[in-house]
Amino acid sequence: MTEPVNLERLALAALIAEWARAVDRIERGDVTVRDGVPDYLDELAVRHEISRRIRARPVTADTRETMAELDDIYRGATVQSAECVPGIHDAAAQGWTAAREWYYWRRPR
Repeated sequence: MTEPVNLERLALAALIAEWARAVDRIERGDVTVRDGVPDYLDELAVRHEISRRIRARPVTADTRETMAELDDIYRGATVQSAECVPGIHDAAAQGWTAAREWYYWRRPR
């Protein structure tokens, strides 16, 4: 994403399309890491909003399948990290866990 967007205003389909573009970029290795932090924090915020929506309301089987496919690609393009990518302070403040918000605990290969 090139500029800040209020993710809550976007439709789930738009969020999933954005996550698909991000996963493609990450898979291609088009990621910059500065001071140990990858440049895809905005994209992780998109993934988090998708997760929040899926937990809040039922979604179609197609949506779940699409997300499973995208997440599998993301997992293949990243490695598990002992630390939360946005930072341990953000994780603590937001109540994120490595089990539920697993996507925040992955770094590029």
